[in-house]
Formats: sequence, C-alpha cells, structure tokens
Amino acid sequence: MIEVTISRDKSQDITGFKVSGHALFDKAGNDIICAAVSMLTINTLNAIEEFLPDELMIVNIDRKKGLIEAKLHEKPTEKSELLLRTFHLGMVSIEEQYGRKYVKVTES
Repeated sequence: MIEVTISRDKSQDITGFKVSGHALFDKAGNDIICAAVSMLTINTLNAIEEFLPDELMIVNIDRKKGLIEAKLHEKPTEKSELLLRTFHLGMVSIEEQYGRKYVKVTES
C-alpha cells in the first residue's frame, strides 16, 4: 500500500507531504496506481521548483523504500498552498477510485 501523509501547520495550511510504500496493484512497470501517484508527486515538486523558485522545499528521496518527503522551508504562500492542495485533491481522488487497499491518505 502507498501511504500519503499530508502535513499541515497550526492554521491548517499544507506545508508538505510524505509518500511511502508500493501499491502492488500490478507487477512493476504495469502498476497504474504507482504510476499515477509517482506522476502527481513528481509533478507537484517540479511545479513548485519551476514556478515558485523563491519557495524552498526540503526533499528527501529513498527509491528502495519508495519514499519521498517534501516540506516547505517556510510558511506556504497562496501559490504554493494551491499546488499542495491540488496534490492532496489528486491523491484523495486516487484513493477513492482504487480504495485504501492500494492508497491511503492521512493528515498530520
């Protein structure tokens, strides 16, 4: 199962996320859930880097564990909050489509 944890600050703004695990929906190379989660995760990180270069994110990746952690260095701006909320929406949509057997989204 892929576990997605959305991090929020005291004012409930999204400040980062952690994605870990493997969906095991299908064999490697054919796992559409893994591909969707990976694409959404990498696209979010790329969008913040490309369109919001002044917003620093600390990113930790461990490919063997299937782990990506990302956290904004400072309080999110309106633009970074929108990108992170879009990431959250996409992950919840995948969870609803395929079930918590494969993707589980939580908040901390």
